[in-house]
Amino acid sequence: MNYIAIIEGQQVPIPEETASNDEKIRLAISTYFPEYANAEITRTTTGDTTEIRLVKRAGTKGNCITELKLAPEQINPAFELAWKLKLLEIKNQLPLELLISIQAEIIHTIKVGESWEIYTEKVSNFLKQQPSIPSIYPVL
Repeated sequence: MNYIAIIEGQQVPIPEETASNDEKIRLAISTYFPEYANAEITRTTTGDTTEIRLVKRAGTKGNCITELKLAPEQINPAFELAWKLKLLEIKNQLPLELLISIQAEIIHTIKVGESWEIYTEKVSNFLKQQPSIPSIYPVL
């Protein structure tokens, strides 16, 4: 049996092992057409050929948006400490003794800043993988 995916008028032959499962089709096609990650799939068989039509479907951006909205607004502690140290340096009030005394705070702040960076990258990658959704608002 031959399997042909029809996407935006294009006919793309696909192997039987991919054509047998909707999720496999979405995964294979979304590599080249990311907007089809949530596509609606319909099949029509004529003779020995099965046509698989993919139609874009609006999806959701996921619950990370809600999580971001509920997150408190604050400055990354690594930036706060860096600015504090820079100000002390400008005022010539940053002796080695002070740096040694706040070394534990510096290490902790770096770890917190790195965890923020990892989380931000995770959210960014998640959002990049989501299908686009048409806006209900006109572009002015």
